[in-house]
Amino acid sequence: MRQNMKFDTNIYQLRESVLKRMIQIIQQQRYIEENSIVFYGDSIIEYYDVEHIFRHLGPVYNCGIGGITSDMLLHFVDEGVIKYHPSQVFILVGTNDLGNTVMASPRDIALNIKEMVEIIHYNLPECQIHLLSPIPCIEKVHGYQAMHQGLRSHDILQMIMQEYKRMIPYDYVHFIDIYQSLYQDNILREDVFIDGLHINEDGYALLTEAIFNQL
Repeated sequence: MRQNMKFDTNIYQLRESVLKRMIQIIQQQRYIEENSIVFYGDSIIEYYDVEHIFRHLGPVYNCGIGGITSDMLLHFVDEGVIKYHPSQVFILVGTNDLGNTVMASPRDIALNIKEMVEIIHYNLPECQIHLLSPIPCIEKVHGYQAMHQGLRSHDILQMIMQEYKRMIPYDYVHFIDIYQSLYQDNILREDVFIDGLHINEDGYALLTEAIFNQL
């Protein structure tokens, strides 16, 4: 999916890095252990040291893919989740859907995730599904007004979790809101961001605290 490709609902282009990461995830299946935990999502997950941070909960596998969208994750769910046979899965995605080549609405994203969790539950009925909210961005760097393209903004990012809760009313789905974890006194912690979208170790420490508090 080229960064500068104009919006087109009928053409899907995969970046080389996405394809390579997908292959890594497929190859990783050779070494899976039982009762594992899978983290599935975009670059926020891929760059998250979940194997170390959550290791006390059991075997942990990182199936994050930088640049991925909810639609792409839906179509890769068999390789990225099902074949790992996890006892728990954590899912985080959304911000890439609001970029310049996809521009899905919060409702579209929620529909993709709804279908995804239904597939996971149908194939792995004992698996606990944790659905994480997207994190905020620094709007003056990556908001649609600054970039003059896409749909990304704090309001729309927060709407994704609202749509999740409205459209996915299943008791086997556990919602974890990590959006506010990057705020202090209602002000976004810009110091925990690397480039306006991705976060540093301090940012991940805040995410981790929010996740554990809600488990």
